[in-house]
Amino acid sequence: MARLTGYASPGVLNPVEARGLRQATSRMLSGKATKPEACRWLNSGGYRTARGGEFRPETLGRILSNPRMAGLDADLNPIEDFGDTVLTVDEFNRLMALWAEQSAEQPEAREAYEYLLTEGIAGCGRCQHSMTGARVTGEAAPSYRCPPPIPGRNSCGGVRINADRLEDPVAEQVLADLLRPGSHERVVQLQADVMAEVVRLRDYVANADERFKDLGEMHGRGLLVKSAFLAAQEATKKDLKDARTRLRFLEQIAEVPIAGVTDFVKWWKSAPRASQRALIALEVKRVHVMPSGGGRHKDPHARISIDWRTPSR
Repeated sequence: MARLTGYASPGVLNPVEARGLRQATSRMLSGKATKPEACRWLNSGGYRTARGGEFRPETLGRILSNPRMAGLDADLNPIEDFGDTVLTVDEFNRLMALWAEQSAEQPEAREAYEYLLTEGIAGCGRCQHSMTGARVTGEAAPSYRCPPPIPGRNSCGGVRINADRLEDPVAEQVLADLLRPGSHERVVQLQADVMAEVVRLRDYVANADERFKDLGEMHGRGLLVKSAFLAAQEATKKDLKDARTRLRFLEQIAEVPIAGVTDFVKWWKSAPRASQRALIALEVKRVHVMPSGGGRHKDPHARISIDWRTPSR
């Protein structure tokens, strides 16, 4: 059994760890520190967990929530002849009550939102980087955003739009396009093109081992120096990863049940979210989202530019 931080063995304290946990508890109970702040205080003071790792909020919470911190069993009854304890029973109970109160004050987590235009469909109109679904917290509405720039990612982080102001206009334009004469035949052909690419990608992924084997043989025969071999190997790994990602995306489009659909508006209203998403991806290559213009674009359609797919024949 793993050693519990604060103890050398049950009822026998690890003096350094116990001191750190006691002081961290005191800081939290007095209101001087939140759980994350207590972790930063412990880590900056050189305190570590029994496994030698730094303290994190979830780790500290798990350690101090263990009833054995106060010599109690799982039913919160005192363990007879337990020995020394890191916390007193009163400290333990007060800390648990504090955390329960803080947890009750947290806003309720929202249900996960299914975005229609992620995975490369929505793109930033300023820098062309793919937009992501912004995390929903508190009272904020689901939204799309260009992610902030970091080394290796050439995004601008300057464009954001609420999900309903993007998804609803895009859906309107897609459905309007599908009402045009000949639209059903065109969409069926688009899906056939996607299915053909799915077959090609499945074959490409299935033959990956052969490509790696060929590279190894070329290196073994001296046709590739080590640096070139390693570079080719990394490039092949990246191509394979990209192909698998693309394949998963296209398989969703290939499987959307539209062959017998004659009224796409009616179909849309009852279709699962995944099928709606696949239909948009079948029709649309890219949705460019322009900056808000300081609130000038009251009509969300004015911020959207769509690149449409065309059949191969």
